[in-house]
Amino acid sequence: MARNVEIKARVSNVGAIRQKAAAVADKGPFEITQDDTFFRCESGRLKLRAFSSDEGELIFYRRADQQGPKESFYLLSPTSAPDTVRESLSLAYGQTGRVRKQRTLFLAGRTRIHLDQVEGLGNFLELEVVLENGEAAESGIREAHILMERLGVQSTQLIQGAYVDLLAQRASNPSTPSGPGLGQERPGEIAYGEKRTSGSVSCGGCQCGSIRYEFSRSALELYVCHCKECRKQAASAFGISVIVPRAAFRLTRGTPKFWSRATDTGHTLECVFCPDCGSRLWHQRRGTAETISVKGGSLDEPVDLRRAVHIWTSRMLPGIIVPEGAAQFPGEPE
Repeated sequence: MARNVEIKARVSNVGAIRQKAAAVADKGPFEITQDDTFFRCESGRLKLRAFSSDEGELIFYRRADQQGPKESFYLLSPTSAPDTVRESLSLAYGQTGRVRKQRTLFLAGRTRIHLDQVEGLGNFLELEVVLENGEAAESGIREAHILMERLGVQSTQLIQGAYVDLLAQRASNPSTPSGPGLGQERPGEIAYGEKRTSGSVSCGGCQCGSIRYEFSRSALELYVCHCKECRKQAASAFGISVIVPRAAFRLTRGTPKFWSRATDTGHTLECVFCPDCGSRLWHQRRGTAETISVKGGSLDEPVDLRRAVHIWTSRMLPGIIVPEGAAQFPGEPE
C-alpha cells in the first residue's frame, strides 16, 4: 500500500495560513468539494469520497490516532458511480459517519497542503508528505515538522483522529466547542456555533436549510438598494440589506461559500451564499469592517420595509414606487 506522513491542525486565521501555503507551494490553489461517507471497518477506516455524482474514490487507510506527525497506509480505488457504491457499502456494512468539506489544495514538492472548511466543525490544516517505497517514515516526519514551522503551525494546534471522530464527539456532547468556524477567515470576528441565550435574537438561513445564522442585536440600518448589482444578486427588482454589527452575528449551521467582487468605491465585497441552493445570505467588506449586510429575504421573520432607506434610486426600475416620506438617495449615501 501507499504511505504518507500526516498531520491535522485547527487553524483560526485561514487567510494568513493560505498566504504562507501559497508562498511555499509549487502549484495551487485548487478548490475541491468532498463528501466523505465512512463505513464500519474493523481493520482500519473505509470511506467513499464523492467529488460529484459521477466521480469518486473508495479509500481504505490505517493510521495511529495521535497528535504529532504519523505514518498512514492507504489504498485508493477510483469509481465513476459513487452513489451506487455508497448504497452498496451502506447495505453491506452500515455507515458510521459523513463529512462534507470544501478543500483548498496546494502542492509543495511531494507534500499536499490541505486547507479544509469542514461543515459543522470549522477550519483545519492537513499536511500529507507522500513517502517513496521503502523510505523510512522519519524523513517524512522531519519534512512535516519543517513545513509546520514555515506555516506557523504550533504543536498545540494538532489534533488526533479524523473529522468524523470530531463530528461524533460533538453530536454526543453538543456543548463541546467546535473550534474556529468558517467565519474566522473572511468574516473576521464572526464566530461559529455560539448560541445566544439573552437579548433579542433574529434568525435566518438559506432556502434549503443547510446554512443557518443568528444575530443578537437590533439592526443598525435597513436599506433597499436599486443598483444593478443588487438586482442581479437578488434576481429581483431590488436588494434588501439589513445592517448588523459583525460581532453580534453568529453562523450556527453549515459551511457557506464566498464570491468576491470589486465595488465602485474601490473596496472588495465578499458575497456569502449556500453552495447547495445558491441563496445569497450576507455581504461584508473585506478587512475589519464593523458591520455586515444580511440579505433581508434570508431572515425567518418578514422585514418591515416601511422604515427602509432607498438608495441608488437613479437606477430604479420603472414602476417601482418608493413609500411617501421614505428617505431616499439617487446614489450611495454619504
